[in-house]
Amino acid sequence: MALFPESCTRIIDLQSGKGRWALTETDRAELAAVHARTRAAAPGTEEELLHLLTRPFATEDIPEYFRYTSLHVLAWYLAGAPDQVAATLRAMDAALADLTAVEHAAGEDEERLRRLAALRAHLRTLPHADGPAAPVLDTVDAAQRERLRILVACTGFPMSDRHDEHVFLRAVHVCELAYYLIRHQAGAVVAAVGTPAASTLLARLTRYADLPNRVFHVLRTLTPESFMSFREATGYASAVQSLNYHLMELALYGHDPRKDRVLTRYPHLRPLTEPPLRGAYSLRQAVAESGDPGLAGAWQELARNLLTWRGRHYGFGRRYLADIQGSGGTEGAEYLKGFVVKRAAAGGRTPVPVHFAYR
Repeated sequence: MALFPESCTRIIDLQSGKGRWALTETDRAELAAVHARTRAAAPGTEEELLHLLTRPFATEDIPEYFRYTSLHVLAWYLAGAPDQVAATLRAMDAALADLTAVEHAAGEDEERLRRLAALRAHLRTLPHADGPAAPVLDTVDAAQRERLRILVACTGFPMSDRHDEHVFLRAVHVCELAYYLIRHQAGAVVAAVGTPAASTLLARLTRYADLPNRVFHVLRTLTPESFMSFREATGYASAVQSLNYHLMELALYGHDPRKDRVLTRYPHLRPLTEPPLRGAYSLRQAVAESGDPGLAGAWQELARNLLTWRGRHYGFGRRYLADIQGSGGTEGAEYLKGFVVKRAAAGGRTPVPVHFAYR
């Protein structure tokens, strides 16, 4: 379709305006009613688009993080894609392209635009199958282009009217996709241990694992003052609720009992602390059991990238949250500090789920 149906455009405009925080109770009730009406929408219809656009207002129990981020739209886009790696890379690039357009229109931050351009250029150097990602990013057919357009349109809704919230929200989207890509690739490595392909796949995973570091480089263009100007509007939408992040850590390291006290607060995260996922079979365990020194060395390089990211995440918390409690009820930066260094965890044999996760 060249344009969205009028019914969808109206809902997009309603949410875009002054931010979702400014919606009235009447607006929210209307959006909830549309969502309920379109619950059985057929794929590819106007009703399906309306359903995607209004899920954050559903009356069902949805954690605030998922209402805020609209990760259900990313899951919709990825569902059924024959090449999950290609689809994930395309989704990342589409989100970054949209943010770049928003920044150009605002004409405010040249440094942010430079960092965004560098991140998009880096995406094209990443490995995909037997070559760089550039071909899958630049060769997109009409059907794929339309799904990417829907993905971007149905996820670009900050809570506030503060311009800088756009970079924060899109950074969250790209990080969620990176967590999924890392978990997906970790599963591929585990499946390939004992074959010549394992080394190639692990080297590829190491490149993917650096993506969150590069996203944080863009995010650092926020000042603490600009971050605090919209933080209140995001309410309890804490990233500690992220299924993709915790599943990525399970896939890489296995169950960490130190996290249980936080994960058990959330019904959608509690299964991560219980059998069978408590006995997740991690990449670290698979590499250790392989006895392959080449894989062990590659694992150390991967672990360094991930350690760097956790350190930067903690640094972000110290700079932007300081002594403020985290929005998920954690101790903010101090909570992040406790998990910078990973401890060995007892492993099991349960495979980690491979789908893009949302609640």
